[in-house]
Amino acid sequence: MKKKLLLSVVLAGSLAFATGCAGNTEAEPAPSESAASAPAEAPTPDLEGIPDVVATVNGTDITKEEFTTSYEGAFRSMSMQSQVTGQEVDQEQLRTQTLDNLIGNKLLIQEADTRGIEASEEAVTATTDELVASNQFASADELFAALEEEQGITKEDATSQIESQVRLDALLAEETGDTAPTEEELKAAYEEAKASGAAAQGAEIPPYEEVKPQLEQQVTDQKKSEAALALVEKLRGEADVVSNL
Repeated sequence: MKKKLLLSVVLAGSLAFATGCAGNTEAEPAPSESAASAPAEAPTPDLEGIPDVVATVNGTDITKEEFTTSYEGAFRSMSMQSQVTGQEVDQEQLRTQTLDNLIGNKLLIQEADTRGIEASEEAVTATTDELVASNQFASADELFAALEEEQGITKEDATSQIESQVRLDALLAEETGDTAPTEEELKAAYEEAKASGAAAQGAEIPPYEEVKPQLEQQVTDQKKSEAALALVEKLRGEADVVSNL
């Protein structure tokens, strides 16, 4: 999928499934001639030796099944990047990152429980509709069908994960308060984009007003990400976490 949800960026937790499928395949890069003639030996995720209980967070287990689902999604994403960069996926590092993300996600869910934050039916529907629209699916049924076909995630599990996303969004809203970016922040983000590697390679940067909506989303997401990371760091310092990986 194209949508970069908060958890897929910051924690790769409950919505890590959203990074692996897309409603529109036209955006995927075509293989080069040399790649097409190379042996079709795709890398595979190394899950050997993963214990049944990967970690325990304040008495709550992170199971092998949870870890496997998240790791496979992250591995698919990294493998696609490696096809462009030519660098092999560091699976040992990816396993560590995946577990850290799952622990962080579990801590945030527990904090939402402590604060009594629930997911309303209206909010779940709205978030589902966002996923459908942003990833160019025709309907929620098509979204859920793609998740099950491509990643083996049932509609029930996907809905549960969307509910978790809604609760975490509400939790982070409490932490951050007003995340609306200022004009100064937006212009700073625009100047940073202009000075980025894309600009250095000769890419044309659209006018500020044209990309302002994307900049607003980018800056808002960044603020939420920073709040999530800060909260996870605080919660982990107070938590009883046992890793078996």
